[in-house]
Amino acid sequence: MFEAIRKLPKETQAEIYDAIFSYSLDFEIKELSGISETVWLLIEPVLTKGNTNYINGSKPKAKRNGSENEANLKRIKSEPEAYKDKDKDKEKYKDNANANFKKWGAKELIESMKPFKDMFNREMLNAFYEYWSEPMPNGKIRLTAQTAWDTKRRLSTWNKRDASKQPQSAPTLTRASRGVKME
Repeated sequence: MFEAIRKLPKETQAEIYDAIFSYSLDFEIKELSGISETVWLLIEPVLTKGNTNYINGSKPKAKRNGSENEANLKRIKSEPEAYKDKDKDKEKYKDNANANFKKWGAKELIESMKPFKDMFNREMLNAFYEYWSEPMPNGKIRLTAQTAWDTKRRLSTWNKRDASKQPQSAPTLTRASRGVKME
């Protein structure tokens, strides 16, 4: 806007600037006509919004003690309920065979691998067992340091990675790949 006003004649600029300052500082609207009025119609909504923001920002904040106290009471009442649900989840997972893997030893790992002996080759299963049954300084086996355990998924991932390490057959070379031009 400033650039547009700057291109107007000095008298028109003075009228517009006077109207802007009067409205912004004293909330007084000046009577304008012609091009000054046209420019004012474009500027006035911006100034009104600025004045409204100024007035709203200078008001003291209203305290909301009532609603905050109510929210705190609801939170305090709901916390024991949340812990009860958490305890129910623990009970639900106690029955799951893999839920207690944190207490497993090498024998439990072998037992969890038995159902998959026909799905995976013996060498891969042995390598998997050797890795996950490695003792840690605290005396427990490596798998107990995990946050979650599912033997079938771990074996599947191990198998995929094991397969990707297998040497690939030599690529077939064609005349084009060797740079030989066809005649």
